[in-house]
Amino acid sequence: MGHKDLRTIINVNREWKFIRGDWEGFSDHGPEQVDYDDAAWSHIGLPHSFSIPYFMENEWYVGYGWYRKHVEMDSDWDNNKIVHLEFEGVFQIAEVYVNGSLAGMHEGGYTGFSIHITEFLRPGDNVIAVRVNNEWNGQIAPRSGEHTFSGGIYRDVSLTVTEPLHVAWNGTFVSTPLLASGDDDVQMKVRMQTEVINHSGTDKLATVRTIVTDHQGQVLTEMESTHNVRAGGVQQFDSVSEPILNPRLWCPEDPYLYRISTEVVADGAVTDVYEDKMGFRWMEWTAHEGFYLNGKHVYLNGANVHQDQAGWGDAVTQAAIYRDVKMIKDAGMNFIRGSHYPHHPAFARACDYYGILFWSEATFWGIGGTAGDTGEQTHWGKCSAYPVLEAHQKGFEQSAIQQLSEMIRINRNRPSIIVWSMCNEPFFSHESVKEKAIDLIKKMVKVSHEEDPTRKAAAGGGQRWNLDQPEISDVAGLNGDGGGFYLKWDGDERVDDPELDRPECPQVISEYGSEVMDRPGKYRPFYDHVSASQAAPYRFAAPKWRSGQAVWCGFHHGSLANDMGHMGIIDYNRLPLRSWYWYRFNYLAKQAGAGDHNLAYLGIRPPAPGSSEPEWPKPGTPNKIKLYVGVGSKTTIKNDGTDDTQLVVELVDINGKRVDATADVTLTIISGPGQFPSYDPKFINAESGLTIIEGLGAITFRSYYAGETVIAATSPGLQGAALLVTTVGDGTEMEPDMTIPRIQTGNQDKSRFSIEMLDLATHRPTRASSEAKGFAKSNANNADPSTSWRASSINPGECWTLDLEGVKYPKRVELEFDCGGLYQFVLEGSSDGNRWSTLLDYRNNREEIDSVIELLAPNACRYVKILYTALPAGVPANLKSFGLLGMNNE
Repeated sequence: MGHKDLRTIINVNREWKFIRGDWEGFSDHGPEQVDYDDAAWSHIGLPHSFSIPYFMENEWYVGYGWYRKHVEMDSDWDNNKIVHLEFEGVFQIAEVYVNGSLAGMHEGGYTGFSIHITEFLRPGDNVIAVRVNNEWNGQIAPRSGEHTFSGGIYRDVSLTVTEPLHVAWNGTFVSTPLLASGDDDVQMKVRMQTEVINHSGTDKLATVRTIVTDHQGQVLTEMESTHNVRAGGVQQFDSVSEPILNPRLWCPEDPYLYRISTEVVADGAVTDVYEDKMGFRWMEWTAHEGFYLNGKHVYLNGANVHQDQAGWGDAVTQAAIYRDVKMIKDAGMNFIRGSHYPHHPAFARACDYYGILFWSEATFWGIGGTAGDTGEQTHWGKCSAYPVLEAHQKGFEQSAIQQLSEMIRINRNRPSIIVWSMCNEPFFSHESVKEKAIDLIKKMVKVSHEEDPTRKAAAGGGQRWNLDQPEISDVAGLNGDGGGFYLKWDGDERVDDPELDRPECPQVISEYGSEVMDRPGKYRPFYDHVSASQAAPYRFAAPKWRSGQAVWCGFHHGSLANDMGHMGIIDYNRLPLRSWYWYRFNYLAKQAGAGDHNLAYLGIRPPAPGSSEPEWPKPGTPNKIKLYVGVGSKTTIKNDGTDDTQLVVELVDINGKRVDATADVTLTIISGPGQFPSYDPKFINAESGLTIIEGLGAITFRSYYAGETVIAATSPGLQGAALLVTTVGDGTEMEPDMTIPRIQTGNQDKSRFSIEMLDLATHRPTRASSEAKGFAKSNANNADPSTSWRASSINPGECWTLDLEGVKYPKRVELEFDCGGLYQFVLEGSSDGNRWSTLLDYRNNREEIDSVIELLAPNACRYVKILYTALPAGVPANLKSFGLLGMNNE
């Protein structure tokens, strides 16, 4: 048997069926059953989110979704093979069924898990069904946070097939202890700890052999350890190499990775081969001199990064993850804080590859405005970070610690990771649980040290509650005004405050900036609390004791808090704002080998001598469209859900030069497989998510089926363009209808599914034709029945408008007026604010009313307006409450 046959990893991202909603007659004959008819379900591929297409709306579907997939059992699997189903991330509770039986469950939306399914498999066809829910749960971390919490199997899934004696899931832990370092020589060792499982019926005397090789396949070192592994048991192996003189060190300037192969040998035969990559490096965090990597001082200068992207939401591919990391590197940065949860394991691998130092964060997370929660709140945007209710506390602590342990186990071999962070702003908790919250951080730090003694444990967002003290954690991350701690202003300059002691804990400014912007933005950094000078705001303060800083934030991201997600230096479609160019032309330009000819990006070059800004596209009349793949993308992609390509649309004049203009461009798949993140996956335009700003737009294309795809870019009055994208890979050749689901349709009995509608109105922005003093327009949708909006006149023609902050699908309206009477009005909806359609017509109403509850005709709406055509005598137009229920997706 060859080594390649010992451990087989099978990507199973393709050819799933999905429906959003839950089975109410669940125990009788639900979707987990093999013979359940899913013909009416949608065809989808993984990664997948309940909320696709998602374009930064503040709300998202909360509830259940079901996934089903058929898997053919290889004839070799029943020959004593062990099969695990491995998920990289499901938000946030997954119940996994195989052939109708519950094989396992997992709670926690940001860490992977493995389920042993061998006993549930049978020869031939097998059915995997996964019931997923993303409902808020007071005992699952995070309880709160400024993001979105969409459900789904939003990361990759695979089958791993091994022999009974094998390395456990993420069962290797490699470290590189430093023995000695000098001016010319470095001496290190490799330590490999391996967890081996024996699923056979007999004890096994096993040897674990580890081999480290370089890029050319030359063996650098090898080591081995032998132990007895009991039948049905687990055994830890620990081996250390001989000293290694001058290995090539991993660092941001030279992110060199060695290959590491771990073999399990028993009865004279190799039973498993587990392969990974590793890097040699050592680090030191100091409270008084900052951070050191490989004995050299390094100032961490980077960005916070969320995982989600335009259209696809959290369900991004590995290729997209690598592009994200590359964009931070291309800005001249060396550091990423993974805000504020464990990211896909591919993220840390991308940091390894590009040479980015990575702060990996756990799920104990708070959001401002929630400290007043006394236990009654049940939403991520409203809840105390640490539970107030005693009934939730034990479960929540277990959840936070479990996900921390999983994060470490999954990512501990990555040389890019320099610290594990326990939390972000946990002080947004009710004051009554302050001590319990702090105690949880200390417990998590202890667990972090036990799981990984080689790395420090940090408290991120620790600028309150004195969380920046060494008795709490090893490293302090301070957000916002924490950038000014231990400093003072001396005139226009920020300097060390001599009246204050220096920090006792190594310190990173884990968030600065927080500027709401969209493209094009401003050509400048936003140093705010880390600014070194009020007179020269383009300099940051870097006291010698500070280890580094991270801008908030790298990319626009989905948020439950209005426009809070629009704070990136790169937008949601992964196009740079001008601020990103500032970092690139100032940070990257100072690095070795970065000449002006290498700094141009998407046609923008550094400022000419004597200029303060680059030459930006000038207003002009576009003549034609250019269509090409973005930086880091390619025209040949794989069909397995790990790959995609960014398509860039550019408007150019008659000379082929980009102009500052906009147009309603439509991308259409003329022929071949593939999809855009759009309700109709074969085309996307301005209304469905393709926005052109300053002559540039972008969207990501993926395909789960092999073939050649012709994509056309068209716009009225412009010369169009076309691009050929080739998808390669094995599997079914014929692409089914991949229409993205809105609300469940088809032959299913809809009474079997409970679809939860969202509150689309409360606290959304509003406009009004006028307002009387004390009766503000916002009163109509502030959820306070004691207030109301009133117009300033008693004349017909007044109107009140609700901005849904993104296209939604209202299904029901609930109006209440200040007083009863004969009201006549029309309720209209618009997706763009220009073209309006009627949702509800009461212009011919002849009855006195004080409230209205009506179902609405389906319409895509960004804005909803009520226009009063007649009013009771002497009564102004008014709204005591305006309720609107519906869905993010139709």
